[in-house]
Amino acid sequence: MNEQTAKPWYREFWAWLVLSPLILTLVASFVMVSIAVRNADDTVSDTYYKDSRMYHFTADQDQRALVLGLAGMVQFESADNSPERQDSSVVLELSGLNRNGNGEYPQQLLLTLSHPVEADLDRHILLEQVSAGRYTGRVPENLQHRWYLRLMPELNPQQHQQAEWRLKGEINFDLGQAAPLNPASR
Repeated sequence: MNEQTAKPWYREFWAWLVLSPLILTLVASFVMVSIAVRNADDTVSDTYYKDSRMYHFTADQDQRALVLGLAGMVQFESADNSPERQDSSVVLELSGLNRNGNGEYPQQLLLTLSHPVEADLDRHILLEQVSAGRYTGRVPENLQHRWYLRLMPELNPQQHQQAEWRLKGEINFDLGQAAPLNPASR
């Protein structure tokens, strides 16, 4: 009985030696594609528009805020350490000649806190007017680290490009709880 019986292909050493790099390449490709899909770059949310192959920035909202002399100071007040109160409040002092058609400040403003890296972490805070130029609102959780701020009279965050004016700022909660808001300068 010296006769060798043929083994099935999957029991041959040489078959696995040839197939293993191909299998490893497929597994690595699926892993890389899933990482790329999960961690895709976020889109820029500002007043940019695409014209052919070039991107242009429009500063109309900033110019309007500059003409009106608008400026603001935003102050975040952290919640105390009690378990029943998890939210924070925000107070905005707005100054300038905001005519808004009738010489008065708007009743509501939208403050957008943009995370520098993850758009999923962006927060939109509705600010209600409590007196002339003074607004308050609630932040659902205590914030940490660095955020970009944008204030505008348009209450729908998706329509921020249609806002009459805007103020911008930046805050690092590790360094303080207040930040100035001004028209962006180019």
